[in-house]
Amino acid sequence: MAGRYYFDPSRVESLTEQQDQIAELAMSIQTDFRDGVFETAGWTGTAASTDEMSQKATERDREETQKVTATMTGFRDALSASTAAMKDQIYLVRQTRDTNLEGLHKYNSRTETDGAYGGGSGGRARH
Repeated sequence: MAGRYYFDPSRVESLTEQQDQIAELAMSIQTDFRDGVFETAGWTGTAASTDEMSQKATERDREETQKVTATMTGFRDALSASTAAMKDQIYLVRQTRDTNLEGLHKYNSRTETDGAYGGGSGGRARH
């Protein structure tokens, strides 16, 4: 693998916060859409139960409303799943980093106490 891998948990965390906001906005748009559809629900005709054209328009309107709602819900769900996965990765990267730093600290402490090769001369022993 060429190059260098770099992962900045804070930057990615900032991105996940933005994605959470976008998911909330998607739901807000969906709510506004539903409210708007509710306000225009009767516009397909008042004789919907008897007039064939009104029946078709009412059915088409219902289907389109369901499709838009399903699309917005799917978008929100996909974005939420992506955000959750990113948050999991942030946790794993931080946990790995912290575990490795702790291990290095313990090793350095032992080296300072016991020497690099365990000779007990405060890190200056060489065999």
